[in-house]
Amino acid sequence: MASRVPEDDEEGRDRIVVFLRHGRAEDARDGVTDEERPLTPEGHAEMMKLAAGVERAFPRAQTILSSPLTRAVQTALWISKAYRSRIKVHETPALISSAPPDEFAALLREMSERRIIVVGHEPNLTANMLALVGLTNVSHRLGLERGGCYAVRLRGEGNGVLEWLLSPRILRKLAE
Repeated sequence: MASRVPEDDEEGRDRIVVFLRHGRAEDARDGVTDEERPLTPEGHAEMMKLAAGVERAFPRAQTILSSPLTRAVQTALWISKAYRSRIKVHETPALISSAPPDEFAALLREMSERRIIVVGHEPNLTANMLALVGLTNVSHRLGLERGGCYAVRLRGEGNGVLEWLLSPRILRKLAE
């Protein structure tokens, strides 16, 4: 498949933020906290392949932000490898499930990068996406599958627009 998802900035001030849900993690078990739960072997294999689709859809990424939870960091590392480790993973507590969207928005305001990949958890990722597009007072049942992603374009004046939504199935196709 030769096509790519468009990401060209219409204005030089636009930013694009891609929200990616982590891969399949091990079930909860004694002796392992929720924060420590790693990806399953299938989750690693799936994210390795999906990471190539993310790189294909969003080839000019500049940085990766990740929740500090093990499964998210492992997913973020697969994404970094798809970019041949040219972009680094930065962990932030603004992406844990309980973090409010305003904490993530404050983090974005401090960043200079314009093309950002965010790896985290539901419902936090969808809450952050909805906040960026101005839908904070909306009751929703929207959510990402493991390995799915949203992209939001942030216009120079601060308005957010949902640019695209890719399922894991589409990311696998892009990786081919």
